Amino acid sequence: MASTQIKSPRSLPAAEDLSSALYLFATETTSNTYEISDAITDQAAGVLQNAPDTAGLTAVVQEIGYTKVVAAAALAVGVLVAPDATGKAQVAVATQYPRGKVIEAAGAASDLATIRLIESGVPIPAA
Repeated sequence: MASTQIKSPRSLPAAEDLSSALYLFATETTSNTYEISDAITDQAAGVLQNAPDTAGLTAVVQEIGYTKVVAAAALAVGVLVAPDATGKAQVAVATQYPRGKVIEAAGAASDLATIRLIESGVPIPAA
């Protein structure tokens, strides 16, 4: 069963309606707001922990520790994950910034996995 351990969430205004984005990867914008990570090359700030339904409302993002995350496909324990183009967690691939390590698996797309968030300053090198 997926679980969440809140350690140090950070709050910023939502850049957009995030009402359907609970447990998706979020990226901090240049205007100090959170939006859903929408490119596989995004450096995600962390995972959204609430679902503000209007731009400007508070978005809470878990940046360190443990969190649930929505899987883009089945995810095995131990794999490194990064956002796909919809903010869901996918197995990190070349040129992506891994943002977590799976500690509780997801069996299929849209299932919840539990990840340990990791700092990610270096993308996976291209082959």
